Amino acid sequence: MSRTRQPPHLLWVKPKYNKETGKLRAKGYWAIADGPERISTGFGLEFRADAEKARLDYEVKLYAEQSAAQIVAEHGKGVRDVLVVDLIKAYLDRNKTKIEAKSPDRLRDYLNTVERLIRFWTGKTVFDINERSIAEYQNTARAGKPLSNNHAKRELQDLKSMVNSGIRKGLCELNGHIIDWELPEGSPPRIEFYSRDEIAKLIWTAYRARNMAIGGPKGHKTSVHVARFILLAVYTGSRAEVVDRARYVETDGHPWIDLERGIFFRAWKGRRVPNNKKADPVRIPEKLLAMMRRWAKEGDDFVRHNKKSGRTRKAFYSLKRRVLSKERMEQVNAHTLKHTCASWLVGLGVDYETVGIYISTTAEVVKKHYAHFAPDFHQEVIDAWKRRPHAEKKMKEKAEAEKRKKAA
Repeated sequence: MSRTRQPPHLLWVKPKYNKETGKLRAKGYWAIADGPERISTGFGLEFRADAEKARLDYEVKLYAEQSAAQIVAEHGKGVRDVLVVDLIKAYLDRNKTKIEAKSPDRLRDYLNTVERLIRFWTGKTVFDINERSIAEYQNTARAGKPLSNNHAKRELQDLKSMVNSGIRKGLCELNGHIIDWELPEGSPPRIEFYSRDEIAKLIWTAYRARNMAIGGPKGHKTSVHVARFILLAVYTGSRAEVVDRARYVETDGHPWIDLERGIFFRAWKGRRVPNNKKADPVRIPEKLLAMMRRWAKEGDDFVRHNKKSGRTRKAFYSLKRRVLSKERMEQVNAHTLKHTCASWLVGLGVDYETVGIYISTTAEVVKKHYAHFAPDFHQEVIDAWKRRPHAEKKMKEKAEAEKRKKAA
């Protein structure tokens, strides 16, 4: 039985060396594998996100000559005729600008999701979307390891948006058919927090990390940018991708830090995010602001590594491995810094509404997840238990007095 042809996907082409001299003959690069063809993206190993964008452009261009509407018209618009991949491609084409505006990390994750969706649903029609095929997707979409409930639910919700978009645009007619979107039950949210000792250890470990092979007797500092990332994230409750993209000068497409007024403008013009990922301006604590004014002399980007603009995702993961136990490392991540900020502020007695504004969420969410850190948490109940012996004594005396009164 012949294998189903895979949709265009990225393939790493290894660098080539001269067998005799060991000299580099050709650099490695990301290529787009489309059947037997290998199309170079022109990007090296560290530019995976850019290569993913090139692959998306290639796919859109591949199907540009014949629109999804034409393809559907040829096959028919019924649920047994419309291919799921045609609706996916129509959605990608229609939302190309919005997709490309995602941050590098989110773009890479999204395109990986799209690749899995296309690979699995190739050859299947809208009629084939049901409880059985959805369960099969969760178990087989990722080679060697089933998707978790939360992961599968997120990817299938993306698929649902793509299919529903095609239905709204008239590419598919249900004619009374009800699509069986039996999505996995997501796990309940688990809110974790770093302790003050953990934060201190992470920061100092990052500051002291050195490569002793270079940089002279004292070595070369390798993780200062991660320490700075942790400080800004935990003291402003900002998301990791916002901190990574921050600059000291106002720039299109980047959050920026106003050092004069001490305000971190975490959103930027044209940024489109769900309500639960909003990022309003926030004041920077004075001590951190003083440090940032010194750091700004090194360059315009907040996160800088080896004198260049950098990212912290891999470096933060490596730092966790050095500092935390394996069990603890699996419980927390960079986003936990935001939860930690909220828990610290509530613990200092800041009211829920103010904390909500500071971390760009609602007072109800803050109360739900962080109330137990408040210094007056259940204080009325504790005070009531303290009053219990005295109250019971008074009640007993009152009852005895009434008893004597009746006896008289």
